[in-house]
Amino acid sequence: MSRQVKAFFSLALAVVLLLASLSGCAQQATISAPPVQTKIIAFLTDYGTKDFYVGAVKGRILQINPEAKIIDITHEVTPYDIHEGALTLLLAAREFSNDTVFLAIVDPGVGTERRPIAAQTNDGKIFVAPDNGLLTFVLQEFGVKEVRQITNESWMRPGERSYSFHGRDIFGPVAAHLSLGKSFSEVGPVITDYVNLPISPSKVENGKLIGQVLWIDQYGNVQVNITGKQAKDAGWAINDKIRIEVGTATPLVAPFVHTYGDVPEGDPLIFQASTDFLEISINMGNMAEFLGAEIGALVTLTKE
Repeated sequence: MSRQVKAFFSLALAVVLLLASLSGCAQQATISAPPVQTKIIAFLTDYGTKDFYVGAVKGRILQINPEAKIIDITHEVTPYDIHEGALTLLLAAREFSNDTVFLAIVDPGVGTERRPIAAQTNDGKIFVAPDNGLLTFVLQEFGVKEVRQITNESWMRPGERSYSFHGRDIFGPVAAHLSLGKSFSEVGPVITDYVNLPISPSKVENGKLIGQVLWIDQYGNVQVNITGKQAKDAGWAINDKIRIEVGTATPLVAPFVHTYGDVPEGDPLIFQASTDFLEISINMGNMAEFLGAEIGALVTLTKE
């Protein structure tokens, strides 16, 4: 074999070995580079699903984070009902992991001076919403780590923003950026004067559990913002008699039981509902009508 042929084969071998080495490095780099881990976005509104609003918000989110996993909590909150939205948000948020980003929009004041905000709770959850009290119950239950006003325009929809559709132009994009793991501090300045609904956390005074009416369902059952755990911590046991005072209604006494069928039809009862809150009911009857109960009414419960 001539010297020239040997040199050619040596060069060819060197090139093959170099290409193999580079290919191995590329494969190693590909294997070692972890995929981008994005946070779930849990989405709640009063938009309904007939119109384009929900789809437009999701489209804007996916422009920013194509890998976003968007979970619909509901879009059927009664229009403009901030209290209902706040309670629905809490009851759903309990079941999500602590690294979830919640996008909550019930916003009758859209386009006015009400602020867009984002809140981080002590357990790590992030909530993006209008500053109108919609976050009241999640902040009470999960604890406030930090609340910031949304001012970072680079995180908002490019171009002119609508006065009437901040879900698409502000809230959705901010939730998308946060779902990518971007720093919460980039949202905007910290605020402490955010709006709360007029429902105070429940408390215990001199053995009495004191709270407010939180929810009245379609059956007229009355749920209060006092939990079953608080009742048990206060020494309640099944079949104990509980004195119930709601607003200005005449007090009544009812047993603390497991469920409606534990008392005869037409009798009152109090129990820990699936929401973990205490529920005051009449078996097969309407307790709200009987008491004249309204959302926010003062409730005092005393073990007899």
